[in-house]
Parts: sequence; structure tokens; C-alpha cells
Amino acid sequence: MALGLGAATISYALSLDVAARSLGFERRFAEIFFALVPIPPLALGVHGLALALRLRAASALADRSAAYLSEHLPEGYVVVTHYAPRDGADVEVPMVVIGPPGVLVIEPRGEAGDVLCYDDHWYRKHKYGVGRRFDGPSPSQRARWNAARVRGDISADRSHIPVEGVVVFTSAHIADVSRSSVAALEGMPAIVERLLHMPTDPVRVAV
Repeated sequence: MALGLGAATISYALSLDVAARSLGFERRFAEIFFALVPIPPLALGVHGLALALRLRAASALADRSAAYLSEHLPEGYVVVTHYAPRDGADVEVPMVVIGPPGVLVIEPRGEAGDVLCYDDHWYRKHKYGVGRRFDGPSPSQRARWNAARVRGDISADRSHIPVEGVVVFTSAHIADVSRSSVAALEGMPAIVERLLHMPTDPVRVAV
């Protein structure tokens, strides 16, 4: 089946029903989505398309989060999105905030509902227990890795410049992250509060 995407077309061997389930849409919404949203003309399967959409959503979330911080932080703070460290890795850092207390490397997440973490493995919490594990890399491990990458790009005396990685959930309620390797926060106001009262030394346990 070929689905028109404006100037681009992606061909699928799978049915629209399968595509809708993979993307988490109802069938009628998936059909409208494919007709309206421009996707680069890549020979992607449904799972490849789902990954591309998650990356696009993560990029948009970083932009929205950065806009919030730029509006709510006082002068003296600089918000950088889509930072590309000089380590050669083909993975950007979603957001970096530079301010008087130091550098905060932020991993924004858009999941909803209740979330929890065990040894850097993240899950959605359901009414009757732990649900499905998050797709993709661990948010806390990614935040920690990105903080190390940013720290490596700082040419000044690194020992005097605190660099902290954090995960922020813009919509979810944090049920338990006592075993996350970095701090995890609920909502953008919590990030503002942390930036304004950032510890002198990097914090490596969740709150």
C-alpha cells in the first residue's frame, strides 16, 4: 500500500491497521496523519517510521521546554537546544542551560501517567503493577552520558564548573526514581527551581 505524503510517498507492505497500531493511533487518525504530515521520502518500514516520529516529537519537546525556560529564567542564563558535542557521536544533546551556578544538561521527556525507575530502567506504572519498559535508551543513562559529553567540551578548568545531568518529565507523575543515576524532576517549574538553587557540586542521585 502506498500512502501519499504531499511530495513524498512511503510504501508499505503492511496494512494501515498494522501501521496505526505501531504508531499508537486509531486507524482513522493514522490515515489522516499520513495524508497531511510531510515525512522525508525514505524507504522506511513501520517501525522505522515510528522511530523517526519519536525523534521528531523529542526535538519538538526540547524546543518547547527551551522556550519555557527562556521565558521564566532571569538574565544571566543561556538556553541551548540541539547541542552537538565535539566527540563525533551522531547524537545531539536535547538541551543545555548555562548559568551562574554551572551547567545543567537536560533530558526532557513527554510521557504521561505514572513513571518509575529501577537501576536506570524506566517503566510506566499501571494500576495493577509495573507496565511496559520505555522504548529506546534509558533517559537517566542518556542524561548522564550527555552531561559527560558536555563536560568534555568545556575548555576551562572543569573542576570548578559543575555540570549536572537531569531528566525532566513535562507531563508524567514520578512514582519512584530512587534508583536513578541522575536527578529526575516533575514539570518545567521544577527545572527553573533547580537552576535557581543548583547545588555547587553535581548531584548524582534522584530526588
